[in-house]
Amino acid sequence: MAYSISKKLYNQLNFGFLQKLIISLIIISSFIVIIETEKSIYYRYQTFFNVIKYFFGIIFIIEYILRIYVSGNSKKYKGFKGKINYITSFWSLIDLFAILPFFIAGTNETFLLRLFRLLRLLSVIRVGRYSVALRNVLIAISNRKYELFFAIVISFTLLIVSSTFMYLLEAEAQPEAFGSILRCMWWAAAALTTVGYGDVYPITFFGKAFAIISAFSSIGIVALPAGILAGSFTEKFRKKNK
Repeated sequence: MAYSISKKLYNQLNFGFLQKLIISLIIISSFIVIIETEKSIYYRYQTFFNVIKYFFGIIFIIEYILRIYVSGNSKKYKGFKGKINYITSFWSLIDLFAILPFFIAGTNETFLLRLFRLLRLLSVIRVGRYSVALRNVLIAISNRKYELFFAIVISFTLLIVSSTFMYLLEAEAQPEAFGSILRCMWWAAAALTTVGYGDVYPITFFGKAFAIISAFSSIGIVALPAGILAGSFTEKFRKKNK
């Protein structure tokens, strides 16, 4: 009897009506957290936000306990050791970190309190456990993890090289913006990712010349991960179609 209830709950939480309900509540909860960050709205409807916070908190903690209870229905998490493995698994930890902030009290708008409040947005990540598209993305990344790591190393190396050269070329002219390699990294990151905020830029002839070289070199280097992932997706879909 107990096994039958556990099995039904497992199917409901992962494939049935409860799954759809939880996804809906996660999305609603995330929108409320976003709206709550606007102080004028929060203070006007503070009682509502506090009540709804605990409402979602209770719902999600019940869900968390139920997931631990039914985890043994998966072959990976059978037995006591399996439950421990489930509790320490990625999705279970996301569930835990997403519900803890619901029960953290405090009235002062400190950085730590804002951080705990926004951690509730981790709930939206939990939708990913039901997403086939997300699983395909993770598989594509896993299949090309070594190539992606190599591309990231190249990009980071280019960041260091660009920062170092810009420090040598611009430090005397602009000590506030380029007075150290660490300060130059802000410009290098913005330039190499082609964002170019425009708040920091070289003014010397050699600095400008090097900035042009960096911009052109970044087009190919920083775009490498996108190409690698595109190739992995193409290969996965080709195998699926076969």
